Amino acid sequence: MNGSKDFKDPVLAKKLSAAIAAVVGDAPFSIMEVCGGQTHTIYKYRLREMLPPNLRLVSGPGCPVCVTPIDYIDKAVFLALEKGATIYTFGDLMRVPGTTLSLEQAQAEGADVQPVYSPLQALAAAREFPGRQAVFLGIGFETTLPGIGLLIKQAQEADLGNLSVLLSAKRVPPVLEALLAGGQARIDGFVTPGHVTAIIGTKAYDALCENYHVPMVVGGFEPLDLLGAIHLLSKEMVAGGQGNRNAYSRVVSHAGNRKAQALLEAVFEVKDDALRGLGVIPRAGYAIREAYGRYDAERRFEIATRSCEPDGCICGEILCGVKAPADCPLFGTVCTPGSPVGSCMVSNEGACNAAFLFD
Repeated sequence: MNGSKDFKDPVLAKKLSAAIAAVVGDAPFSIMEVCGGQTHTIYKYRLREMLPPNLRLVSGPGCPVCVTPIDYIDKAVFLALEKGATIYTFGDLMRVPGTTLSLEQAQAEGADVQPVYSPLQALAAAREFPGRQAVFLGIGFETTLPGIGLLIKQAQEADLGNLSVLLSAKRVPPVLEALLAGGQARIDGFVTPGHVTAIIGTKAYDALCENYHVPMVVGGFEPLDLLGAIHLLSKEMVAGGQGNRNAYSRVVSHAGNRKAQALLEAVFEVKDDALRGLGVIPRAGYAIREAYGRYDAERRFEIATRSCEPDGCICGEILCGVKAPADCPLFGTVCTPGSPVGSCMVSNEGACNAAFLFD
């Protein structure tokens, strides 16, 4: 698929679908995609309907907004309302419900919450308003972390005293290992996330494939990207293989982006961390290194919150691949994109959001 320029070509899609069906035959397999962008494409283009019914696609914890713990939202709201900080955030985090308020609701109550497209916008604002504390909400997987690291590095170089980062950054490989070790959902193979893997390289999955005897294929985000990845993965599964393959080589390499990796190593250190619905996973998160500790909002401010999950929400089980969005009693009635209860309904990378819009 790397040579095609039309990644939505319906003729090629039908050929790939037929090739996948021919490979898997009647054997039952479950594949998990681990990227919210891939989940969105699967629902939008109805890729499940193009595949044989015995080949099951399961959405995993690849939406960065969805896996962000609810207490993180509560901390951000506390900083905005109680500490008077200006909050800079990616827009899809605005509407995630906290225990009492979302950032959007806090904004309506007078909090200064500013949606941005880049972490460096927070840097520019901190320079422009030196008398006001600026806090950037640094969430995401390895894809967004280099930009957050650059923000912290440049803030230190400029000796800015009014900028900090509230960090909730996650690492994909330990999350996949937790899913495999936990065994809650039967997963025969993974379509791994394209943009994350562009940073960390396919080498990051070598040990997982070998230790858990499970194949993985890096996929892109267009329909043909995903069908191509599923085709390669189907071949591995049928053969009983554990290969770590690349169906997105126009973007991803085995080594990854070494410059970005060096930046992450310089600014951050690995730590055990909690993901919504999955609990604390060893080495699944990042912390800001002591050398850059003055830019850590958790160190700078005394943050006091009390958090709890909303009643009836099963986002955790959906993120683990144990249940589907339609299994949730709140789905489409109490919980909608216009009035979300759980994080999976908020982001356009969330499985519930995609299922509501396209299923």
